[in-house]
Amino acid sequence: MKNTILGVLFFFTLYSCQKQSQKIEEPNTEALRSQVKPTEVVTARARFGTFEYRINASGQLASANELKVTFQGSGYLEKLNIKNGQEVRAGQLLAELQNTNEKFALEKAKLALEKALIQYRSDSLGRTRITEEAIQTLQLASGLKDARLNLREAQLNLEKTLVKAPISGVIAGLEEKQGNIISAGKDLCVVYTPNQMVLTANILESDYGSIKLGLKADIYPLAFPEKLYEGTLIEINPKVDEKGMVEVKLLLSDAQGLLPGMNAQAVIRAPQSESVLVPREAVVIKSGRPVVFTMVDGLAQWKYVEVGKDNGVDIEITSGINSGDEVIITNNIQLAHEARVVKAQMNGQTN
Repeated sequence: MKNTILGVLFFFTLYSCQKQSQKIEEPNTEALRSQVKPTEVVTARARFGTFEYRINASGQLASANELKVTFQGSGYLEKLNIKNGQEVRAGQLLAELQNTNEKFALEKAKLALEKALIQYRSDSLGRTRITEEAIQTLQLASGLKDARLNLREAQLNLEKTLVKAPISGVIAGLEEKQGNIISAGKDLCVVYTPNQMVLTANILESDYGSIKLGLKADIYPLAFPEKLYEGTLIEINPKVDEKGMVEVKLLLSDAQGLLPGMNAQAVIRAPQSESVLVPREAVVIKSGRPVVFTMVDGLAQWKYVEVGKDNGVDIEITSGINSGDEVIITNNIQLAHEARVVKAQMNGQTN
């Protein structure tokens, strides 16, 4: 019995010594981290600047100077001197109605004026002093006043058969053909100035309080989605339509290649407060809170931030990072604090 107890004690003593002699090995986190390939990321600099509230609008382009050309008279369209797309000068003859009778009436009126003038001069002979009242009487008696009015009437009637360009520009909307019968008041075409375009667009009623005249806008015509045009807000219609929209007009600084009637999108930039700004992609949600990862010495640094306004491009950062910090804007959703990162290669160069 005594030998048995001694054996048990020896076994436990030996086991205890062996267990204590074993060393617990801690994992080498630095070694493990060095074995993980760094995550490629694109970065940008946080900057201090003016946050711009961006207001979307859509509408149609029109010339800033466009006028309808209308027939003043009626009759047979004898001459048509223009075509769509043609450039014309102010005062240039565009079309002419048949006007044989009007020309004949003008010649008769000129002849009648000459006769009346001769009669007036004849009646005035021998008069050494003629008062203003006497002059008026002689002009009426000789028919001179009537002849002048008839001449002016004949000139106006002839002018109604001639259609001239009201401004210099380009012809558009021409549908009439030579030989058509025309009624007074019918439109011939429009003449527009091609180097100035205005976008008439609609914005939401809720955005009205953020706009004012003079604001700048980026304009993207549907025909040239990759091309950016700059515009300036020149008019605000102080009325909300039945759809809850407010009409605005934007003058384009350059209208090269654009045509009246083209559809376009606009983004009106309304400056707000001064603050630290980062690209929208830099902000991710971690544990229900906004986070920005900064890149410091090849490591991703997890920073909780407070955010302000968001315009779809930039986000205001009210606290958490500083202007000049290098923030990560790609592959940041799954990043961990102090994860190894490297700038992505773009066209053979780092971003």
